Amino acid sequence: MKATRSTAWIAVCALLAAACAPIAYSPKAVDADPEAEVWRHEARSPADETLAALVASSGYADAWPPAVWRLQDLTLLALHFNPSMRTARAASAVARTELVSAGQGPPLAVSVAAENHSRQQDGDGPWSLGLALQLPWVAAGKREARVERASLLADSAELEVARTAWQVRAQVRDRLVDLWDARARESVLEQRMSARKDMLGLVSRRVEAGLMSARDLAQERARLGELEVEVAASRAFAREATAGLAAALGLPLSTVGAMQIGDQPEVDGFEPLLRQDALVLALRNRLDVQRGLLLYGVADAELKLAIAAQYPEISLSPGYLWDQGDNVWSLATSLGFPPGLSGKAAVREAQARRELAAQRFEEVQTNTISDVESALDALLVAVERIAAASLRLESAEAQFARTVRLFEAGAADRMQVTAARMALLAAGAEQHTAGIAKLRAVTALEDALQHPLIGEFPGLPASSEMSAEWNR
Repeated sequence: MKATRSTAWIAVCALLAAACAPIAYSPKAVDADPEAEVWRHEARSPADETLAALVASSGYADAWPPAVWRLQDLTLLALHFNPSMRTARAASAVARTELVSAGQGPPLAVSVAAENHSRQQDGDGPWSLGLALQLPWVAAGKREARVERASLLADSAELEVARTAWQVRAQVRDRLVDLWDARARESVLEQRMSARKDMLGLVSRRVEAGLMSARDLAQERARLGELEVEVAASRAFAREATAGLAAALGLPLSTVGAMQIGDQPEVDGFEPLLRQDALVLALRNRLDVQRGLLLYGVADAELKLAIAAQYPEISLSPGYLWDQGDNVWSLATSLGFPPGLSGKAAVREAQARRELAAQRFEEVQTNTISDVESALDALLVAVERIAAASLRLESAEAQFARTVRLFEAGAADRMQVTAARMALLAAGAEQHTAGIAKLRAVTALEDALQHPLIGEFPGLPASSEMSAEWNR
């Protein structure tokens, strides 16, 4: 009898040990020291060895860091240092752990009972010891629905990582376009200001000779002053663009200021893009469209769960009782009845939510089509604008060449040559403005399609590699 009692206690202890083996708490403090955070930010560098290894794993073939930074190189930097990517990766990791939890069954329950009897049988003690297990049974459909829902949510979190990566690239690209615009505009304005200074000198000498009035001289000085203000504004815009690029990259401003940024790329070849092809490409590539489809799947899985909740939940409870020398075995069954009317209301609510998810998916598709059509129309307008600016530039170039020939033949004076040069530079500035407008239209089409048209979109390092590096 003692052996039977010992065996029962050993079984109880083994089950309790198996069920009560928790993961130990591992503290991880957040460093909120402002000085330490500033030091870490200032220590970030494109030459970081860990970054170089991740860049190599993404398929980057050139030497790192590059001597001249292009959009795809800067995108790799931002994908590593921009804090938004770290947040999206952490959210994706949470969704993956929830997927593991959803696939697990309900926990087992063990109950132990001890009773003391006032009446004892011959030779037996006053104690009775009992052990019972509770084995819940979950219908296969309910567990599958839970796993399906968690899997779709995990996929949605991965899409959020990709969406964040695209947004990071878009931020880098837009600030890069601003920087290209500011630098080219400043160069054009400096050339125009140089020509305007030459014109001011010519007007000043003619005023001294009595050939022009002081009013003409004052007007020339005012025009020169306006150009000086534009040059100062362009330089300030360049500094703002550099600061914005540093923020998008997650690097110190001084580091970005010392980097050699590549020249503005050509943006030709997008005009033949057919409307139908662009719409199909957008509906296939847009991450919000894909996420809307996943969220519809989540709503459908939740409906399956609500329907499965209408059926009773069964739990088996096998047990053993040592009752003063008597071995008593038992098997109990419990039924958890559905909530009745409230369960039907939950099903109707889940059906309504699925219908809402379907309508939202259709709304995203419709908005995507509108975005692409608007972007294509804006690009067409930008192309027409740059074509008109090119014609004016050709006309100004021809007029300047004629004026130079006349000057060399003695049929034109230096003021006419300077005026023709100023008109040529103004036409060049107009063409630059039209070119930047076209470049921005291409970026808007990129965002509408979520497909790279300027440069390439480098592949993301594997989630496991990024997680290992972030958890160092």
